[in-house]
Amino acid sequence: MPLLDALIVALYLGGLFFNLAGVVGILRMPDLFCRLHSSSKNTTLGSALIIVGLALREFELGEVPAGLKVLLIGSFILVITPIGSHALARAAYKAGTPLWEGSVVDHYADAPGTARE
Repeated sequence: MPLLDALIVALYLGGLFFNLAGVVGILRMPDLFCRLHSSSKNTTLGSALIIVGLALREFELGEVPAGLKVLLIGSFILVITPIGSHALARAAYKAGTPLWEGSVVDHYADAPGTARE
């Protein structure tokens, strides 16, 4: 197996690992906010690894425009996923979703303009 193919497979497997870890986090975490954190961090990294592997595969096949499109999609995922997770968490907090009873402190409650409605 050539070195580039081994690197691509390693990127795919790394992405699979982080995506599966995100799924386990969604199943195991106690509240919505912890689940959002786990799913957004892990799946963003997992998707980024898989997309880099896909782009390398396209470049290896000589499909440079397709590889650039894949990298563009990856950059959108890297930007949009954290923004979407933050928006979901803020909306859930403002809607009154309870925190986990093991939460020690709520820094968001002390910030100006973030009172629950």
